[in-house]
Amino acid sequence: MKALISCLYSAVILCSTSVASYPLDSLHWNHRSILFFAPEKDQYVQEFMKQTLMNDCLLQERDIVTIIITRDGFNQPEDLFSPEDIRFLQQKYNITQDSHTAILIGKDGLEKHRWGEETNWRHITDLVDKMPLRQREMTYRQSRCAI
Repeated sequence: MKALISCLYSAVILCSTSVASYPLDSLHWNHRSILFFAPEKDQYVQEFMKQTLMNDCLLQERDIVTIIITRDGFNQPEDLFSPEDIRFLQQKYNITQDSHTAILIGKDGLEKHRWGEETNWRHITDLVDKMPLRQREMTYRQSRCAI
């Protein structure tokens, strides 16, 4: 009986919502993230989406996943987080309702940088490239994005 209870408890922990582990508060995480919070799907969200596509190679090379969450219900990728998960993230990162807030989260699960409506992609990639883990990654992986 104890084994069954232990097994069920483990299953509940493993099947918990994705937000409980986002960002994972551990020493190792398999990607970096940019969380972009906005009041609605407006011109800043559209521009962020466009620039994400334009910088796709640089983002992939740095293992950066982008996530957009708006108060009006637009989320990209869709169905990644439940409404409860989104509220948790907004509280965790102290997101105000009517602002655009982007947050860079490192592979260690910690917030590395925060900015507003417009993203300076050059600054973000330079910032990531200065991180110790990224420095090690660059020693054994050459850029595939260079022209």
